[in-house]
Amino acid sequence: YFHIEQMAIKVFGCLLKCSTEFEMFKLIHKPMSVLHRHLDITKKNSTSAIIDEKYHYELVQDISTDERYFHTEFSEHPLPLSDAIVLINIATFIKEHKWYEMLNHLEISSKGEHFILYQYTDNNIYPTIISSALIQTTSNKHDWLFFDNFFQNTKWKPNLNADGLLSLSHATSMSPLARSQFVDKSGTEIENDLFYSILDKTKACEAIRLTISGEKSKANYHLYLAQKGLAMALKESGRDIVFTIIEKPAMVLFYQSMNL
Repeated sequence: YFHIEQMAIKVFGCLLKCSTEFEMFKLIHKPMSVLHRHLDITKKNSTSAIIDEKYHYELVQDISTDERYFHTEFSEHPLPLSDAIVLINIATFIKEHKWYEMLNHLEISSKGEHFILYQYTDNNIYPTIISSALIQTTSNKHDWLFFDNFFQNTKWKPNLNADGLLSLSHATSMSPLARSQFVDKSGTEIENDLFYSILDKTKACEAIRLTISGEKSKANYHLYLAQKGLAMALKESGRDIVFTIIEKPAMVLFYQSMNL
């Protein structure tokens, strides 16, 4: 192990970068022996919706049981849906943003309900994934990152816009909300009050790990399509309120510009 660590530092600069590359390597090369037996699997989901003519989006109840293969920009070969999403998560969150904490939680991205946005190209029988996001229901709220202490900060100032609270109450099955009930409360207390104000918990969920991939020149366009597709997919599935963690300032500005 000492020699492995020394070699990792020599080649990659640190052990975490080496682990990241190793996890990507395993995913890219693992399915090659299986792929040759599945070349005839070109299943298309007839229930997927189409957005902007050539982009498909859908909610997959459990990606670990989905037998379809997808292309990603990080592998020359198509991968099973579950592996493709894990690979994209590693490449974007861990390798690009250096969120090495996720190395210990890769299994979260390999199963469960996910939103996917993908497109078919003329030269490939397998579609290419453009975006994905993990959807968690209230039944496993204890696992939600939204309420994790890691994503809390006492210096954050809540945006308690009265019109926003009113529209939130009207658009969802929530108890009436008033700005006065949140005054002098911490962000954690406000978030918990909002959650417990939801009358029908089946209409709420958490959406995290939203990834955007594909051509860099189309990054903003793909981000717009992903947010639009995700919102429509969740609404169509009966979700009225979504808890999420946004890292990109452009996404925050996008939602602010939509106002009510």
